[in-house]
Amino acid sequence: MFVNPPPKRRPSALALLLAVGLAVCLITPPGVAQAPSDAEPGAEAVLASTEATQLTRLAESGRFADLLARLRADFEHVEPDSQTGQLIAELERFDQNRAAYLQQRRQTIQTKLEEARKALEKQQLEEALVALIEAHGLAEEPQTIFARPVVVDTVAQARAAAAESAKKHNWVESSGIYRLLDLLYEDEGSYKDELRQVAQHIRVLGLYAPEVLEALYEARAERLAAVAAQADAENDDADVDADADADEADDVADPLEERPQVEHEHWSKRLEGVDQPMLEQALLWSARKHVDRDGYTPMMLGAVEGLITLLETQGLDETFPGLADAEKVRTFRQHLDRTAAQLKNPEQKIDRLEAEALIDRILAVNDATVELPETVLIYEMGEGAMARLDDFTSIIWPEDLETFSRSTQGAFFGVGIQISRRDGRLVVVSPLENTPAQRAGIKAGDIIATVDGAKTDAWSLNRAVAEITGPEGSEVVLGIERGAQTLEVTLERAKIEIESIRGWEHRPLAEGGGWDFWIDQDAGIGYVRLSQFIPQTADDLDAAIARMQQERDIRGLILDLRFNPGGLLDASIDIADRFIDEGPIVSTVDGLGNKTHTERARRFRTYEDFPLIVLVNEGSASASEIVAGALQDYGRAMIIGSRSFGKGSVQDLFGLSKHQARLKLTRQYYMLPLGRIIHRKDGAKQWGIEPDLTVRMTTEQVADALELRQDADILRDDRAPAAEGQEAPATADDILIEGVDPQLEAALLILKTRQLADRLVAVDDDGAQALLEGK
Repeated sequence: MFVNPPPKRRPSALALLLAVGLAVCLITPPGVAQAPSDAEPGAEAVLASTEATQLTRLAESGRFADLLARLRADFEHVEPDSQTGQLIAELERFDQNRAAYLQQRRQTIQTKLEEARKALEKQQLEEALVALIEAHGLAEEPQTIFARPVVVDTVAQARAAAAESAKKHNWVESSGIYRLLDLLYEDEGSYKDELRQVAQHIRVLGLYAPEVLEALYEARAERLAAVAAQADAENDDADVDADADADEADDVADPLEERPQVEHEHWSKRLEGVDQPMLEQALLWSARKHVDRDGYTPMMLGAVEGLITLLETQGLDETFPGLADAEKVRTFRQHLDRTAAQLKNPEQKIDRLEAEALIDRILAVNDATVELPETVLIYEMGEGAMARLDDFTSIIWPEDLETFSRSTQGAFFGVGIQISRRDGRLVVVSPLENTPAQRAGIKAGDIIATVDGAKTDAWSLNRAVAEITGPEGSEVVLGIERGAQTLEVTLERAKIEIESIRGWEHRPLAEGGGWDFWIDQDAGIGYVRLSQFIPQTADDLDAAIARMQQERDIRGLILDLRFNPGGLLDASIDIADRFIDEGPIVSTVDGLGNKTHTERARRFRTYEDFPLIVLVNEGSASASEIVAGALQDYGRAMIIGSRSFGKGSVQDLFGLSKHQARLKLTRQYYMLPLGRIIHRKDGAKQWGIEPDLTVRMTTEQVADALELRQDADILRDDRAPAAEGQEAPATADDILIEGVDPQLEAALLILKTRQLADRLVAVDDDGAQALLEGK
């Protein structure tokens, strides 16, 4: 409300457009009379163009509050149902959500720092670190958090505690603390080496002595529960409900993730088919082809260190009786230590024959001392050797080959369900559309208690996937718990196409089902989530675009690559090619920076030139970074979100032992059209794809957005009547209404602002004059 009347001023062309109900757009079909006039632009057309430019700049720079103020000033009597009125309403909602979030954020940062201080006083290091991680994630300038005394003190004590736990061979306790330290200093990578070393001990225990590892997890859970119970007892709020106390204790006991499920599968099955030629061939290919070309010496040092890790992991003597003989262990360890010392000599360079001879000597000394199975030594040397090269080089052992192949082929044989573990149970997240599970009535929330009669309580997700999938046409019996009901459902396995392209929400099954790719159909704005790059991804995107174009013109598209870990290079090139007319998409370079190959766009594949925004975050890696980076370099898309992961290395596959296993080897790096290397190397300050507009999301916002998205993605039978009193299911629109995904909201607001600007510049001189005269 104005206390004094506003000053009189000449209305802008933008205001006049709205005043007559956007008459030009209403009477002119899209794409017919919106081309710029050949006539010299007059004053009103220039005014409209200037206004359009200013609005677009405000939106694309993320100055949404200023944009809202500008629109409010220009449109005092806007019709709420008009496109401009809807844009103003959405900006108001965004502004309100952001204001509430900023106020809450400032309060929460102080609360979390105080929680950390109190937890530290009670020597509750994990709780203190969790609070600091949350405060760090909320801060506008995260680096400023590190200088606070409570952070300095907590980190110092946590480092000491983690090192002490490792010294006592309590790898689970040590890992828990190092994991939190690594999360706090994720960008700096300060604790990656310590976490990696401790993780190797946990891997060894999980493979060869799972019961020992499970006992360590149980002991840690009991300790944290006791700490939480003590904290509750000291709480001044004695009125807190007992059930709420129990829930809070559960949350504190494991604040960041559910306790890992320990697989009790015998190690011999995991190592079935492993032999010495596999290791020797992997070393040969790596020495010749790895991007760094450092030869055999560092790999053999890693192989020896892998065996030392095995010997230093207590609790394996029941599995391998030879490790119970201290003298034999000492003799074997001395041989390994001497070998490692020789390999660490800077002047020591060994060749293939020397490396293979070194392996033979290790096997011989083992046979004379601890007598570990040869497959165990070969496997551990292989794991250690590849870990010395980089994070993405690995041997795909025979037991892993089928799972690996499935992940890259885009299809598998199963029943068509997404599953997760919740509270120790195997739970259906959602059935997939047109699959045996959906046709049999499997529902989200169903608990899979048994598979072919075997209980699933102790199964990992990998084990569950392996048991439920199988040959096409074979049957599997799922024991389902649904509330008080217990059902046995027999399903015939069928080919399941992996879904890498998803839309905004499911279309009603009564209308044929499938994805609805419109986030705002009235505005002509589409939304495509691309979860991974597999062989059919480009074809599926073509189908999505074609479906939208059948329904109306596409006036904007949001391509969501967040949490996309990558996939096939060819698929990423095909996707980028859909948006780029011609020119290089990505090149590969060797370790010296020399180009070895370039993939180029082909004009005949390109979509029409509609506005495009790509969303990325720290979970966007590899192939998704290639697509986002290429589109950014050509100016074809605006990139919004947070900096991507920085996985820009190229892995090739090499067969081992007549293709009974494979080597996934890093050979090159990806280079974008303007010469950027996106791979994050140790100590690097720049990596990945830096957005054109950075919109940060807190851990809480990400979790809320993912939870809402998962709920909205559940495939429900809308043809069945809802149960009385049943809560309405979440919808995709709730993500926007509740303001939990500001990155997505920013993309949508920018596209709508561009549309408003386009309507302005479409007004020629005669049209502007007509508007001024109210015609």
